[in-house]
Amino acid sequence: MRKPILFLLILEILFSFKISAQDINPALQVMDKISPNAIKGHMTFLSDDLLEGRQPGKRGFAIGSKYIESQMIGLGLEPGNGDSYIQEVPFRHAWVDAENSTFQLIDGNITEDLQFGEHFILSPYFNAENSSVKAPLVFVGFGVSAPEFNYDDYKGIDVKGKIVVYINDAPNTFPNSERAYYATGDAKYKEAIKRGAVGAISFMLPSNKRTSWPAMVRRIKSGSFKWLNEKDEAANSYPELKTVALFNNAYLSKLFSKTDITPEQIYDLAEKGTSKSFPLNSSAALSVKTNREKINTNNLIGTITGSDPKLKDEYLVYTAHLDHLGIGNPVEGDSIYNGAHDNASGMSILLEIIKAYKSLPEKPKRSIIFTVVTGEESGLLGSDYFINNPTIKSGKIVANIAMDMPFFFHPILDIVPYGAVHSSLGQQTAQAAEILNLKISPDPFPEQVVFIRSDHYSFIKKGIPALFIKSGFMTVPSDTIDRSKLDVGWRSTHYHTVRDDMNQPFDFNAAAMHVKVNFLIGYLVCNQAVTPHWNPGDFFGNKMKQ
Repeated sequence: MRKPILFLLILEILFSFKISAQDINPALQVMDKISPNAIKGHMTFLSDDLLEGRQPGKRGFAIGSKYIESQMIGLGLEPGNGDSYIQEVPFRHAWVDAENSTFQLIDGNITEDLQFGEHFILSPYFNAENSSVKAPLVFVGFGVSAPEFNYDDYKGIDVKGKIVVYINDAPNTFPNSERAYYATGDAKYKEAIKRGAVGAISFMLPSNKRTSWPAMVRRIKSGSFKWLNEKDEAANSYPELKTVALFNNAYLSKLFSKTDITPEQIYDLAEKGTSKSFPLNSSAALSVKTNREKINTNNLIGTITGSDPKLKDEYLVYTAHLDHLGIGNPVEGDSIYNGAHDNASGMSILLEIIKAYKSLPEKPKRSIIFTVVTGEESGLLGSDYFINNPTIKSGKIVANIAMDMPFFFHPILDIVPYGAVHSSLGQQTAQAAEILNLKISPDPFPEQVVFIRSDHYSFIKKGIPALFIKSGFMTVPSDTIDRSKLDVGWRSTHYHTVRDDMNQPFDFNAAAMHVKVNFLIGYLVCNQAVTPHWNPGDFFGNKMKQ
C-alpha cells in the first residue's frame, strides 16, 4: 500500500474513534524505535540455564525477579506497591501422598479397591492433612448449568450429599469462549457445591488429545499450588468438596457397571454436544492424604501515572508471567526447562512496551500498571492474587492486556486477539491492526480453550475487559510450511519441555511487531475518552459483574 493512501486510511480510522492524528503521532514515532535486538537480549538472559527454569520459590526465579526489578528502575517506572516494586505472594504447595490415599467402589457388600496412578488420581486437599468422603455416585453429564444456553445437566437430579461424576469438558454447541468458561474446574466446582455435592470425579473424553494419562499422573505427583489470603487460607480451594478425583477413562466402565448406559454411549452424546444425568447405583469411599508446605514468591509492579486529572484514576494493566517449570526430568542430559518462549518472550516484549511508553514526549491520559506475575504455570496464581489484592490506593482498573508466548517464528500478517469480541477493546484492536496493516483472524484452535489459559483471564473473572494476542497463520507465497502446523508441531515437541530454549528459529522482527500492536492498543485505550466496557449483553460482562 502506498504511503499517501495509508496515511489517509489512518486519518479516517482515527477520526471515527475521535483520536486526532496529532494525538497518535507520538506513538507512531516511538514505535519506529522498538528494538528486536533488545527483545532478544532480554530473552537470552531470562531463559539462560543460570535461572534454572524460573520456578517460584527457587533461586532462579529470584534472579529473574531481580533482573526485571532492575529494568523497571532503569526505565524510570514508579514503584507499584508503595515504595517497592515487589508484591509478596505467599503460596501453599500441596501434593498427594499416593500410598496413603485410596479409592474404593462400593456395590452393596462388595468393595473394589482401585489403584492410584492406574485407575485414578486425586487432587490435594489444601485445607487439611487428611480428608475423606463416602457417598453415592451420580453422573451429571458435563456438570454444567448454563441458563444462557437453556442447558442444565442438574435438572431433575438430586446430588445433595453425593459425589458427582462428570465429563471434564463443556458442550461443543456453546460458543468457543463460553465453552471454555464452563469447562473450567472453577465453574464446575461452584455449581456442584451450590447443588450440595460433597465430592467430585471427572474424566476426559477420548477425543481430548491435549495431554496423556501418564503426563497427568506425573503432574499430579509433583503437586499443585494455591495463593494464601491474610488468614493463611488457600484461595479458591473449595473445601466443601472433600475429595476431587480424575478417573482414567480406559477403566470408565467400572463407574457405569450398574447402569444400562455404556461409556461409549456417553461419548457419542458428548460429541453431539449433549448428555444425560442419572444415578450410577453405586457408591464410593475416597480418602486423600496431603503433604503441604508454604512457599514465598512475588509479583513485580511498576506504574506510570496518567497525565489527565480525571482519567489518571483509571488504570490499564499490562501483564506477563515470569515463572516457568524449573528443573525436571532430564531429556538427553538436559533437565532445565528454560521457558524461552514460555514466557521469557512475553516479559521481554513487556519491557520494550515499557520503554516505548517512557519514550513518549507526554504521559498517556490514563495511568498504567505493569505487572510481572508469578505462578501462571500453576493456575494463573500471581495475576489472580494481584487482582484480588490490588496495590493501588484509589482509582479503578479498567482493562488488561497480557503477553504470553505470543508465537513469533515467522513474519506476522494477522493476529488472533482473544477477548476482543467481548468488549470495547475490540475497537482499539481493530484500529491498531489497521494502522499496522495486520488482519484479524478467528481462534484457529478452539479446542485448546486458549481464552482461559493465560493471565488475562484472572482479570476477566473480576469483570474487567481483557485481551491476549497471539499471531495468526496467514501466509505469503514464499512460505514452504503451513504455519498452523508449525504451531501444532511446536506444542508437541517444545511446549513445556527442555527444548524451549534460545536454540529456536525466533523471528525477532515479528517479536517487535507484537510490541507494536500491544503498545498501540494500550496507547489508544489510555487516551480515548470512553472507559473500556463490555459489549451490551456480552456473556462475560453479565457473568463476571464487579
